[in-house]
Amino acid sequence: MIYFTEARDGPSYITGMNQQTHPSPFDSDIRIDYALIATGVAAAVFAFIYLVLV
Repeated sequence: MIYFTEARDGPSYITGMNQQTHPSPFDSDIRIDYALIATGVAAAVFAFIYLVLV
């Protein structure tokens, strides 16, 4: 997103990304990642068993 502003020297712009701070993806808790992976694997195994039995 680009914000246009009027300056004394003429029009200038400020990008919205420069005004926002984003956390690093490596700051997240690794247990959440493992929980999501385990949930996906469990769902895949359940779907496989369901398809084999039906």
